[in-house]
Amino acid sequence: MSEAISEKSEVKRAGKYTIRRATARDLPELKRMRVALQDLLIGRDPRVWRLSPELIDGLEEFYSKILEKDQNRIFVAVGPDAQPVAMLVVRILDNSNLDPVRFGRIDDAWVDPEWRERGIMTGLTHAAARFLAERRVTMVMLDWANNNPPSGTCWQKLGFAPLMTMGFASPSEILSRKE
Repeated sequence: MSEAISEKSEVKRAGKYTIRRATARDLPELKRMRVALQDLLIGRDPRVWRLSPELIDGLEEFYSKILEKDQNRIFVAVGPDAQPVAMLVVRILDNSNLDPVRFGRIDDAWVDPEWRERGIMTGLTHAAARFLAERRVTMVMLDWANNNPPSGTCWQKLGFAPLMTMGFASPSEILSRKE
């Protein structure tokens, strides 16, 4: 199995899937997978924010805009039937107030349950890393939910280390606490 990947595709013969750049024809499946990701997160912790019906309705347009920009990629893994079974969004962001100014961000990473434990997320992440490295991006970030231990384990195996923690509380929870 070759470690080299072009942006077009990488065939993983052992897992019987192909990783390729998403196209407009994948938009319905990207939407399906993003909703599934949110459902998984909500199922693990009901405090997780829900996607509004308007956002869900607009997901295909949202992903279409990501596909249009050269500094973005959406990679998908497709099974033998050529239907997407996994996705990962990677974007190059610029912020002149930070160092490095240009950095990568991974979002909306998902593998359908029946396709997990086959190296697909590794393949998607490697595709994203090659995309970023070819553009001389030196740092990439992502978020994962504390209530999703398999995700944290996966990302840490791929080289990501926790750096910051975000906390969430309602105003009433804050006000109910004593010093």
